[in-house]
Amino acid sequence: MAPTFSSAFVTVQKIYYPALCAIGIPANLLTIYTIHYRKCGMSKVARLYLISLAIVDSMSLFCGGIVDLSLSWLDPNPFWNRSPWCGLVTVLEYGSVFSSIWIVIVFTLERYLVLKSTQARRQCSQTKVIIRIILSVILVSHLIALPTYWINSSVLQNVTLHNQTLLQPICTYSDRFFSTVVVWFHTFTTGGIPYILLIFFNCLIGQQLYRASRMFTREQLKSINGVTTRKLMKKSILILFTVSFAFVLLSLPRFVTYCILRTAYNTPKHNRNDYSQLINLFADIGIMLQWLNSAINFLLYCAVSKRFRTEFFLVLTCQCKKPRSPASQTHLKVYSLHGAWTGASSTIFAQRH
Repeated sequence: MAPTFSSAFVTVQKIYYPALCAIGIPANLLTIYTIHYRKCGMSKVARLYLISLAIVDSMSLFCGGIVDLSLSWLDPNPFWNRSPWCGLVTVLEYGSVFSSIWIVIVFTLERYLVLKSTQARRQCSQTKVIIRIILSVILVSHLIALPTYWINSSVLQNVTLHNQTLLQPICTYSDRFFSTVVVWFHTFTTGGIPYILLIFFNCLIGQQLYRASRMFTREQLKSINGVTTRKLMKKSILILFTVSFAFVLLSLPRFVTYCILRTAYNTPKHNRNDYSQLINLFADIGIMLQWLNSAINFLLYCAVSKRFRTEFFLVLTCQCKKPRSPASQTHLKVYSLHGAWTGASSTIFAQRH
């Protein structure tokens, strides 16, 4: 692959990551404001999960997209190349990514249990319980990320800057057995295992929703606090799967390419920056897609909910909230997390990707 292409691809990354953070972080903050203050027809449980998801996604973009990637190109000698910042930045980056992924999984599992059990429905409707669960997920995610502190090390290397060779600290990967074990463990806790759990529980949730739609006649459904039909139920399930699998589709390339790098190309002689080897090119594209995953949730919410789309636009344009007409309140209803028939967004918004 020609050097011109390699330099062009590096330039694309230098533009891509700052642009992604410049869009993703403000969009996540607007999403937090919109969900918290405008409600958007969602239950309190759904709002808590989605707000926490937007917060950890913003943390991921800040630690990974800004500190680790964007500023590394702007500053040839950033302070986090020195110890202990080299390890701390890695822990924060991994911890925020873990939190983002496992909040989605816990929300998916919680929703399935709520659909199955009346007791779980009562427990999961309590705000304190949900807050404790979310905080526990974030805490455990960062504790699991602690071993990544030692997978990178700060070493002195000769760096050429402005035609001068200087000895500068570089935060680089430590090619040791410990580092390999930690990285493989985290690869599967952020890739393989979450994919299986998300697909499995979403299929079970879809089955539960479909069974719920068959328990009543069309006339009975119309009398249960809303209007729904089997056709609308199938459509809402399809939207649910689309939002959920967006995460898998955007993260899967990174998982596959990394597994290939750590098996077929796991040698000290392999130059990760050599884009003449297609595996390096595809691996970096996979990373770009994975980080995109933390910045597009607001687009997914806008795509599946007219209510959120309207409220988000009002917030974005600094317009006052208009009074809702009674007719606008007869939107799609599906089985909620509280055991009643409520707004579609409390079920559809459960999944991010």
